[in-house]
Amino acid sequence: MKKKYLQWVAIIAIVWSVFQLYQAGVEPLTSQIQRAIHVSFALALTFALVRRWEKSNNILLRNLDFVLVVLSLTSGGYVYFQAERLTSRIQFVGELTVLDYTVCVMVILLLLEASRRTVGKAMTILAVFFLVYAFAGPYFPGMLGHAGLSFKRMTEAMYFSLDGILGVPVGVATDYVFYFILFASFLEISGGGQLFIDIALKLTKRSKGGPAKAAIVASGGMGSISGSAVANVVGTGIFTIPLMKKVGFPPKFAASVEALASTGGQFLPPIMGAAAFLMADTLGIPYKEIALAALIPALIYYVMLYVTVHLQAGKIGMKASKKTDSGPEDELYQKKERILDKIHLLLPLVLLIVFIFNGNTLSLAAFWSILAIIAISYVRKSTRMGLTAILDSLINGAKQAIQVSIPCAVAGIIVGVITHSGLGLKFSSLITQWSFGSMILSCVFVAIGCIILGMGMPTTSAYIMAAILMAPSLEGLGFEPLAGHMFILYFACFSMITPPVALASYAAASIAKSDTNSTGFYAFFLSIPALLVAFSFVFNPALLLIGDPFEIVIATTTTLLGVTALSGAIIGYFIVPLKMLLRLVLVIASICLIAPNVLMSIIGLGVFIAVILFQMYLKRSQTANLANSGPVEFSR
Repeated sequence: MKKKYLQWVAIIAIVWSVFQLYQAGVEPLTSQIQRAIHVSFALALTFALVRRWEKSNNILLRNLDFVLVVLSLTSGGYVYFQAERLTSRIQFVGELTVLDYTVCVMVILLLLEASRRTVGKAMTILAVFFLVYAFAGPYFPGMLGHAGLSFKRMTEAMYFSLDGILGVPVGVATDYVFYFILFASFLEISGGGQLFIDIALKLTKRSKGGPAKAAIVASGGMGSISGSAVANVVGTGIFTIPLMKKVGFPPKFAASVEALASTGGQFLPPIMGAAAFLMADTLGIPYKEIALAALIPALIYYVMLYVTVHLQAGKIGMKASKKTDSGPEDELYQKKERILDKIHLLLPLVLLIVFIFNGNTLSLAAFWSILAIIAISYVRKSTRMGLTAILDSLINGAKQAIQVSIPCAVAGIIVGVITHSGLGLKFSSLITQWSFGSMILSCVFVAIGCIILGMGMPTTSAYIMAAILMAPSLEGLGFEPLAGHMFILYFACFSMITPPVALASYAAASIAKSDTNSTGFYAFFLSIPALLVAFSFVFNPALLLIGDPFEIVIATTTTLLGVTALSGAIIGYFIVPLKMLLRLVLVIASICLIAPNVLMSIIGLGVFIAVILFQMYLKRSQTANLANSGPVEFSR
């Protein structure tokens, strides 16, 4: 046994992962106990992994993190050993002991410190504000005011009920998200992650702008499994971004494409990201219905991104390579034999999808799929997972899980205060009041709110808060609940690429060595067609497979044409370079096509066809002029 597996971080991570697998495949505990233990492991691993005073000369400070690790594990142990008393008492009525109050305060303080270390100051400060707001409600003016919560009620809400820290966000992280992160970890270490990149490179090698299109395919596939935009940028971007730069794409464009492709994986079926599991739980509908509803918008998103890359490649003069060509990127493309050596690693993914759509619980589907990865890896020696690879997968999965579990637990504090103070209903009324009852203005306010809430936060946290604060206002205006929540999910995801705090864009910029701010704004600029798609499906649920087949086909077709036209306007190129007037005409055509109105769609289609015909005419004219000019003579 290697020494690294006997260290604190490895032991906590392995035990946590094994505990989660035991819960999924053998014998689950009650929700309150399972979630409390999950949070305690997440806290303990955070303090063991992200040490602040490791190099301090003061021996007490140097060992303080180990004290925090012990206190974190103690909090979960306390709920486990007090389970009988805690589950039998009547919540918000029965008395709490001094130890109950102590443990609750301790967990909140530990969680705030863990949040500061992993998520950053923004979410930590927000959580502190809501804790103060819970007690200081009578001192807030107007609609923000409330009667204030007692210390007993806050303790109950925060840790001894399923309304606060142990509420829905942590429940989703415990029951669903952890297993898919672990599945992605096993798939990556077995070689499945590289397989996605190899297949993407092979499929796009002879296409114009192939490396950027490979980034779209690879990042979309891996992003759907991992559910983390930033992690996916780092994981696939180290291969795809240098390759895009090498064949001639500007660094800013390469970074933006990778950020957009990785972000889109969070709403790309069949797996999607953590927020999608939350949505299913919040709406009370099966996850597979969420995945099916997300299918068409996600495909349109990736078609838009693919078209954008194709047009940019044409604009800068790239040509599709032939079989006899050899470009500067050839040495980075993987051989066919490398793909065949790993192709069997796609079977666990197929098994996972079959399990999900056959109605099995998501945790059980992931559990058996993880075991399938281990078993199937033995088909070939090159992918075989020994004990070391299995332990590494357990450790890496747990490490990545704290990036979801800690924000979910902190979001639970905020959600608990919002629920018990009545702020959610007041906020909904505020949006309705400011928008004067206008549906389009309400959507604009919700979109801006999602982006603001998502600044510097994981998508899951942004979605939770936006769904609680803003979804009721959309439903109150008559929007389909599924369409409203999907709209919020999209803009929670877009917060990862939208300045002033665009984590996915900034991560990609660091790899591409481009300016972070300009990359963030450029990524947002390229994503504008996708933003309009979100507005389209919230007003036209046919894009979410709600409606008759004819409506769905028409809505999908016109929206695809609309995003294609808008991508051309943004890049400034279609068949030949576009002048500003034609770009404006394409913008108008795209809006008409995307708008859920038959007459506007017909007008938009007519304008779009006219622009294409005019572009074809210009192309023929340019070709004829070149042919008539004859061969060029060069003087010595």
